Amino acid sequence: MEILKKTLTQIEAANRQRMKEKEKKLDSLLKTPKGLGIIEDLAVRLEGMRQNYRPKKKMVLVMAADNGVEREKVSKSKRVITQYVVEAMLNGTSSINSLAKSFGADVKVVDLGIDESSSNSKKFDFEGIIDKKLMPFGTNNIADKAAMSYETAVSAIEIGIKMVDEFVKKDYNLFATGEMGIGNTSTSSAILKVFSDLPLDDIVGFGSGINKKTLEHKKEVIKRAILTKKIDKKDPIDVLSKVGGLDIAGMSGTFLGCAKNGVPVVIDGFISAVAALITQKLCPNARDYMIGSHLSCEPGMKYIMSELNLTAPLLMNMKLGEGTGAIMMFPIIEAACRITEDVRTYPDV
Repeated sequence: MEILKKTLTQIEAANRQRMKEKEKKLDSLLKTPKGLGIIEDLAVRLEGMRQNYRPKKKMVLVMAADNGVEREKVSKSKRVITQYVVEAMLNGTSSINSLAKSFGADVKVVDLGIDESSSNSKKFDFEGIIDKKLMPFGTNNIADKAAMSYETAVSAIEIGIKMVDEFVKKDYNLFATGEMGIGNTSTSSAILKVFSDLPLDDIVGFGSGINKKTLEHKKEVIKRAILTKKIDKKDPIDVLSKVGGLDIAGMSGTFLGCAKNGVPVVIDGFISAVAALITQKLCPNARDYMIGSHLSCEPGMKYIMSELNLTAPLLMNMKLGEGTGAIMMFPIIEAACRITEDVRTYPDV
């Protein structure tokens, strides 16, 4: 708990004075005022995070873990798919690897709780994984009991913080949040339900591509998961430990670690956004270092982005996860950093 407590005290709000100066400089350029829209907004926010910020090394930091709620058959995919996708990430053949090659980024995968017993006879090659396993079989089934202990949730958050600390020392200064763990739209929906009390119809989506019958079953499982527990909604970690997942906790740590180090971190889709919401509730200043990416197809996404007071500028009908939406913002962030370098000022006429 000491790492988390210390981190929360170290996170400062973005520098508003630098942001005002950047906005003034952008307004002096030879272009229509605010003509570059969100790109200008990003340039201002990035200056608030770090003076004269420029991306050096870029990373998608993937938090991987299995979720016990998968046993309720709330997903189209079986939990062994977590291992297939993680193996692909590690050998460079997953969707996020392909996009990372296009945008000059690295992909790192952290194992917080991959259930390797679910593979039966197949032996997966996890060479290169960052082994931080906290629960060998993944989280408990939230339909029956708490996903994890309070202490385990804290440990997962602290691992995310430490990972960012380590990579910042290696000159990484632009991060995208990624995750892999079958069943995590259910855990994310449960967390959002506790925080928002929105109708489940406005929160729970089709996730991995389930049918309408399974969708209704998924809602009932989430309802049962919440009703059978005493949850302190004022304590984000209690919510996380009761109905969340290790991957969400790890991503929350990623957000906190980036804020602590003063570097931008991009929110991916719904699951990543839930982790961002938890982070904002733990430390409001951390929100200043978050950048939205795409508007996920999951119905709860709009509510979360509104709560964070952030935009999700990319409308791409994406619903994969892994960090695939977040990484799409990397070239836009890099473009935002160049405007005041390349564009001449308005002539004095």
